Amino acid sequence: MAAIEQGVGPVPATTPLHRALGMGGTLIAWYLLQTVVSVITLAILGKLGDAALAGMGAAGVLYAMTMALLVGFDTGVQAITARLVGAGEGAQLGRVLNEALVASAPFGVLLAIGFWRYGSVAVGLMLRDPAAVSAGSAFIAPEAASLAFLAVTIPFNSIWIASGRPWVTFWVTVVTSALQALLTVWLVFGGGPIGPMGIAGAGVAGSLDTFAGLVIQMTLGLKALPIPGLLRARPSVRGVLRILAIGWPVSAQQCFLQVGLLISFVIVARLGTASAAAANVLVTLTQLPIQVSMALGVTTGVLAGQALGQGRSGAARGWGWRVSGWCAAALGAAGLVVALDPTPLLSLFLHTPTTLALADWPARLIGATIGLDALGRVLGFALRGAGATKMASGVPFLSQWVVQIPLMGVAVALGYGLTGVAAVQAGITVIDAVVLAWFWSGERWTKALAIAAPAPDLRPARRIVILGGAGAGKSTLARRLAERLGLPVVHLDRLIYGPSWRKRDLSAVRADLDASLPSDGWIVEGTYPDLFDLTLPKADLIVWLEQPAWRRLWRSWRKTRINKDAPRLDRPDGCEEGFGLTYARAVLSFGGWSTALEQRLSVASGKRPVKRIKGDRAVSDFVESLTAPH
Repeated sequence: MAAIEQGVGPVPATTPLHRALGMGGTLIAWYLLQTVVSVITLAILGKLGDAALAGMGAAGVLYAMTMALLVGFDTGVQAITARLVGAGEGAQLGRVLNEALVASAPFGVLLAIGFWRYGSVAVGLMLRDPAAVSAGSAFIAPEAASLAFLAVTIPFNSIWIASGRPWVTFWVTVVTSALQALLTVWLVFGGGPIGPMGIAGAGVAGSLDTFAGLVIQMTLGLKALPIPGLLRARPSVRGVLRILAIGWPVSAQQCFLQVGLLISFVIVARLGTASAAAANVLVTLTQLPIQVSMALGVTTGVLAGQALGQGRSGAARGWGWRVSGWCAAALGAAGLVVALDPTPLLSLFLHTPTTLALADWPARLIGATIGLDALGRVLGFALRGAGATKMASGVPFLSQWVVQIPLMGVAVALGYGLTGVAAVQAGITVIDAVVLAWFWSGERWTKALAIAAPAPDLRPARRIVILGGAGAGKSTLARRLAERLGLPVVHLDRLIYGPSWRKRDLSAVRADLDASLPSDGWIVEGTYPDLFDLTLPKADLIVWLEQPAWRRLWRSWRKTRINKDAPRLDRPDGCEEGFGLTYARAVLSFGGWSTALEQRLSVASGKRPVKRIKGDRAVSDFVESLTAPH
């Protein structure tokens, strides 16, 4: 557990692919294990007939809809944990986990009670076949308790994954999946002192399996692999609210997604029990590539979140493009195989010829678009990991409720049946992938989540470089830091320009700058790339001041008017300032943060992190946080 205590993640591998697969491979195995259990359960219940499959499908949709309300805790804990680990603040993980449990545990109990009380009623409204309704109701009652157990388990899984230890969740799932498979076969068909319980046995097996996972997770967290501060660090109200603020858009979107699936299931169920059974098989089989996409998406979110915690938005963006591209290519190829001939796969679960025929073309459409589905899912989970949950949740929410559900109803009304429903879903897959890729190509998601780290003791920072656009406040900040830390200030404008704003010879400027940097410390302000090699590699602290363009423009104009004839320490002698179109254009053209700028500063500084400070309040807080010299 030393990695978590020291606030570091997994050791980087030799290539991005190796590093992504090092974490993602474990997560893929974890997700697939859960899906394999679902497939095994499906195969077992398939022997009980179409009514059992239809009832299980309805109950499964209701369960997923209820469980979706817990997904936000997973997203909130994961996003915060990844940032903390990236920033070297792993000692705070116990407090984060405690804050999540304070909210998730009681909420899980309420969900379990509600599912137990009203689940059977909902199944009765979804299905027309009394045998299918009976089967679904028999599963719901014993499965309800698992929701309370999952509410406690989910935050643990998020901590392990986002802190670079996905193997913990994987091996816990290995144990519990094997247990569930054995219990399902035993309880459904009976054996020894236990008589056959039918579909109810699958529900009992699910709850027992989830409880076993909870016990193992608590044991690991407290003893075997102790998380610092678990059940000891006092949770804060602010921390709980932060987790909820990050997670609620995902929980809401996932819940509405499942409600949409429920409506879709109802639409399909109106076509008959055979269509409902075929839809259940298709949905369950689709979980296999979806789980792979989710695993790599979670991996991407963790890696992107850690990169953002280190201040490297360019590296975060690169993770999204690389992993989504790999996943889309691999799963797209597998999907095309299914699209060409889905019968061998479907016949493992559907034993009635008419039902098998109903599933044929829907399976082909799903297979043809599975690559784009993978692309969109990976980028969606990457946005979640970066804390941009509103972006990640808003796209599928709008596409589902504004386009998908209405068109599905139209397709069924026009007689296109299950194939029409699948065609609508394929179109939505394409739309979501394109929109999420467009979001990822922008900048806004990189600023979605800010983790406040403890104020550092910057007494060792005796060489400070202040960068930013014109009007950002570089000179003002330099003077304030000089007063607080007792360091001399070098204003680059005074070195670079002579009278009447004539540029001096670069070699002379470099010589003067080198002579102006005392060995015991200095502050240099000014953004001149030609001089980066003399200051950035030597700096203990590099600061980038980020102000909105309108504020920089206003300050530049004010400076040229108020201080027009007054001498200033940051302005070269013999230089008058006038504000005109050329000046305004220069102010507006440079000063914003970008991936290209981040990469340029990283190369010039020898990959030293740059502290970005945005807004006047943040500047004041930064200055006040510094420790004055003794």
